[in-house]
Amino acid sequence: MRVALINPRFRLPIDTRTSPHLGLAYLAAVSQQRGDEVRVYDADVEDQPLREFIAEFKPDLVGITANTPQVKQAWRTAAAIKQVADVPIVLGGPHV
Repeated sequence: MRVALINPRFRLPIDTRTSPHLGLAYLAAVSQQRGDEVRVYDADVEDQPLREFIAEFKPDLVGITANTPQVKQAWRTAAAIKQVADVPIVLGGPHV
């Protein structure tokens, strides 16, 4: 199974994050151990546009993380993905 794990853009006045998203890294590791092909897309650091990433990777499943300040951006991310791929999307994280 091809799995895309996405951290939506985190729009705060100050950038306080200094490391990769550990929750997505843990999910990616477990998914890879069971034989899945996994890609993690962090919208804060990726140069490739999200829609292009989804169109090229063609995931069978998309997971999007969301904490409370970024949940609306997570919803917008899901809507953008649905414009280019008919794929199941799972929203998870502290907000959910």
